[in-house]
Amino acid sequence: MELSQQLKKYRKKTNLTQKELAMKLNVSDKTISSWETGRTYPDISSLINLSSILNISLDEFLKGDAETVDKIDKDLKLKGVYKKWFTIMAFVFIAILGSFIFLLTYQYKNEVVDRFNPLIPTEIGYAAVPTKESAKKSDYNVQKISKNKTKKLLGSPYKNMVVTDNAWGESMYLTFYGGLAPKDKPYAMVKHHGTYVSKINFIDWESIPKPIRNNMYPDYETYREMSQNLPQQAKWEKTVRFTVQTGKY
Repeated sequence: MELSQQLKKYRKKTNLTQKELAMKLNVSDKTISSWETGRTYPDISSLINLSSILNISLDEFLKGDAETVDKIDKDLKLKGVYKKWFTIMAFVFIAILGSFIFLLTYQYKNEVVDRFNPLIPTEIGYAAVPTKESAKKSDYNVQKISKNKTKKLLGSPYKNMVVTDNAWGESMYLTFYGGLAPKDKPYAMVKHHGTYVSKINFIDWESIPKPIRNNMYPDYETYREMSQNLPQQAKWEKTVRFTVQTGKY
């Protein structure tokens, strides 16, 4: 016997109207009518509730209606597939959203993160650097080469250099390696992605574009003072971006 006929038979056997049964299942009486005429069929959750209300086992309820059982089985499998894909898509969405928020809020704080952050543009900036002739003791880095020997190095790295990125004087402190700058090229053209520096070239003053040069100091001494006055917290966080304006236009 078909499920629709079984439903009608046992509903009447328990002296329930379609409306009364519908109220017990929290569905409309039109839904019950649709089930009893075979236009639609109940889902597995409704079948379990019907089995309990009509006091009949699921096996007895579905006996003889292989077509409906097959449809319910396919529905269950599809729901499983949909649930699996929904879980995967939800996970991917959360991962993408989490990555976006992380990259948005963690800019200019870590060289590794900045290197691969697509939200940060690649920029070309310019910086005055100390040369062997202009360097002071504070510009050198002391490197231990043996148990009792140390060596003073310049440019390994250049720490907290003021790099100016554009004609508006927008600048930031960057640390990069470059070795000893030539006497006639005491400036660095710096290619960087946030705090990550990918490349530098030593250049002379005239090689710096004039609009940017107008907001730079020609001597490193001024920049040394700026770097020395940089707050310790800013040195650690690497988040300081500022504007350098020399008044030359």
